[in-house]
Amino acid sequence: MPGRTLDTKKRRVFNSVFGTPPISQPTPVTTPITGFTAPGQAFGAPPLHNDTFSSQLSSPSKLSPPGTDHVQDQVRWDRSWHIATRVLNLPDFAEHRGVLEPLKPERESVGKDFYQALNVLIYPQTYVPLARQTEDIIAWHTSQVRRHFLRQVLPIILRLKKHEKPDAILLRVVKVLETAQRQYLHGLSFIKEHIDNSGLPGTSTPVVSRFRRDVYAVISNSVTEPILDILTKVLTSQVSYILGLSSPNGSTYSVVPEDAESERSRREILGLVESLKNVGLAGEQFQVTFAEVMNDSMTEYVNRGCKGIWSQLDLSGSQSSNETILPRTAHHPSPSRCVRDLCEWIENRYAKLAVQVLNMLDTKFNISWTDKEKYKEMSIGRLAELRINELYDIVVNWPHSRGALDDLRTAITTPQRRLHLTEVFAKTLSEKLLHPGASTLRILQTYISMIWSFHALDHSKVLLDRVAYPLQLYLCSREDTVRIIIAGLLSDTEDAQDNPITSSTDKLVELAQLLNKGSEQVGSRADDEELDWHDTEWIPDPVDAGPGYKRSKNADIIGTLIGVLGSQEVFIKEFQNIMGENLLKHDGSFEKEIKVLELLKVRFGEAPLQACEVMLKDIQDSGRVNSVIRKKQNLDSHGSENDAQILGAGSIADSQSKPSLHAKILSRLFWPQLHDEEYQVPNEIMELQEAYEEGFESIKASRKLTWLHALGQATVELQLEDRIIVEEVHTWQATVIYAFQSEDENIQRTTEELVTELGMDETLVRSALKFWVNKLVLHETSPNTYSVLETLNQEDRARSNAQASAPSSSNKDDSLDDDTGLGSSDGIGKEKMGMYWQFIQGMLKNSSSQMSLPQIAMMLKMLIVDGFPYSNEELQEFLGRKVQDGSLEVVSGKYKLKK
Repeated sequence: MPGRTLDTKKRRVFNSVFGTPPISQPTPVTTPITGFTAPGQAFGAPPLHNDTFSSQLSSPSKLSPPGTDHVQDQVRWDRSWHIATRVLNLPDFAEHRGVLEPLKPERESVGKDFYQALNVLIYPQTYVPLARQTEDIIAWHTSQVRRHFLRQVLPIILRLKKHEKPDAILLRVVKVLETAQRQYLHGLSFIKEHIDNSGLPGTSTPVVSRFRRDVYAVISNSVTEPILDILTKVLTSQVSYILGLSSPNGSTYSVVPEDAESERSRREILGLVESLKNVGLAGEQFQVTFAEVMNDSMTEYVNRGCKGIWSQLDLSGSQSSNETILPRTAHHPSPSRCVRDLCEWIENRYAKLAVQVLNMLDTKFNISWTDKEKYKEMSIGRLAELRINELYDIVVNWPHSRGALDDLRTAITTPQRRLHLTEVFAKTLSEKLLHPGASTLRILQTYISMIWSFHALDHSKVLLDRVAYPLQLYLCSREDTVRIIIAGLLSDTEDAQDNPITSSTDKLVELAQLLNKGSEQVGSRADDEELDWHDTEWIPDPVDAGPGYKRSKNADIIGTLIGVLGSQEVFIKEFQNIMGENLLKHDGSFEKEIKVLELLKVRFGEAPLQACEVMLKDIQDSGRVNSVIRKKQNLDSHGSENDAQILGAGSIADSQSKPSLHAKILSRLFWPQLHDEEYQVPNEIMELQEAYEEGFESIKASRKLTWLHALGQATVELQLEDRIIVEEVHTWQATVIYAFQSEDENIQRTTEELVTELGMDETLVRSALKFWVNKLVLHETSPNTYSVLETLNQEDRARSNAQASAPSSSNKDDSLDDDTGLGSSDGIGKEKMGMYWQFIQGMLKNSSSQMSLPQIAMMLKMLIVDGFPYSNEELQEFLGRKVQDGSLEVVSGKYKLKK
């Protein structure tokens, strides 16, 4: 009983929304619903009928007017309504009803009374003009169809979602809807035929159209939403087969060419669309779903065919060699290979499917050639978006990414896309490069790649100017920017690999290559040319260029990098300092420095580089003066093959040979300020210096020498019990090891003793002691106490042999630097701590000169992609070791690099 009560309530609520029961009861003849008995007529007697009217019901055009009493007309209307609605009442819908099963009511079972009733219901003004309550039989049929569908057909469709395969579910839904509509149209057909047979042809067409529209609206609103996910899956699968984005065997890694399977899928989807259209499921929601599937397919093709494929070889390798005719490509005169492949796919497969489906949905909708071109423009826009998101990686991989730049150049043809490109690239550049964890060398290498890439992308330099300013501003804040640029100009070109931009060298050797080529010397002259009448590829200035824009025809790398520094004076001053260091540190003909100087004179003129000319002349002249002095003072007799060139200090060998001295004589006014450390040199060196001064004064009586001890170089030969060590070191390192020379084999020296005896800064003493400890010449017997390590055990000898066999660094200062990675004595340091030390140095140089332990830990966690795996305690232990070896110092609880 409770269940029956609940069903009754549900039915009552449903009837309140969707109307009354389908069949109304007739009004009895003996009890009319309106009016009173006419005078002279018995109460309750049936009304008089017009025999002529009854005999001529089958031919309404020849009927005579009916009676004029409104009661008689109303009774006649009610009885006709009852007869017609009882016949047209829809039967219960069977879930597995056969397609060929006869529909009810069968035409043979319909009698003459039904057609007479239809006459009254369809033409009430003709037959019952005085009836006060009439209804539309077509509206009634539409209402009962709506109720029948929602009560009986829709539940069947909702239960079909339990099937496993989406395509089987969709086919079953279509079959159920076709059966239901066949029944609905069958009932309407009686009314339609009667209207057509009434002598007014064509009047039934709007009736049927309106009925179909109402039924389709009910079906679309109630069915589409529940089966939308199924419909999307089926459309996605079929469209993927047709467009070559997947195959029946599940392959989704390449675009499959058209074959019999894709053609079969095309026929299936067209048949499905036709069926959906016939049952009312091809409305607006279906069109939106189809558009979304096609939209996703276009994006998938772009990603699969172009994402990460940047080289021209990769892009051209996918094209068959026998193709000679290429389709139109959306108004691009010389598109890239990837764009041509994309446009061919759009025209031959994508647009073809879209045209067939859309024309099937609406016969009045036709796709013109302009619409196909819009599809191509849309796909090129997707390719542009992909390449814009990849642009940073494309720049880093220059020149192997030329093919991707060709795609991008073809795609960014509007100011809006050009602006979007610069905005996205600037944001990516700031996130991935412009932070303290990135080295200045890496930033400069990326900047050079940017210049090349953006010049290939846009010869106007408009795009480069938009994205380069933040990077240029950031480079100006780096203290080592100028030095790295100049070191690159003075580097050996042999150090470069096939791809210098991405090589692992620690110098910008590509700058030396560019300077040697001299191709950029005419860059400034080429920029002055407003027009080149012989340029067959001339194009007008871009519309988004600024008012002061001037076209550049060459990617002037060196000029651009120098321009970053703000003024050429900054560059020339730093070049003078670095060139002076090289001239003092090395010997030879200095051909590289001379060549760079001559090339820079072409770019900047001779006047700004006059000081460099004087410095070079000093070194060349000092070589001749040095030979004359040594010969005049008989200093050659003390020399050996490994004489050390110094400036103001001597070099020592072992105790059995005398030192030899060479000097480089500099003009004080033209050289940059040279930093020097005062300390006591060995007596033998002092005697050589005095003799050298006498020889110099005899040649140039008005001049006097001032010795700069700390700037010299010395070659030291040490003879120990089980080995001989030869090292080229700084003079202060040679002075410290010379202090251990004694007849006493067990001599020991403390740090304080060396500082007092040599008058040398304690930092230099400790650095020199550490250097000789690393060379296994000294060892620390107790804290701050050192002695000579005459013999080596097996483990130490293996270390010594490894050091001897290791390739010597091209940088002579390498021996003076602290090891950036933690050595074997660092215990828990791990191998990766060397990389973390590089990050810490970069932060303290470029972000803040002083940072606390939590700040350093936080920055490491932010900058390192894989995360910083150590705790604050382990980091503090590591930083403490760096403080002990003199790399860091602690000031007010914050760490800073020790100068």
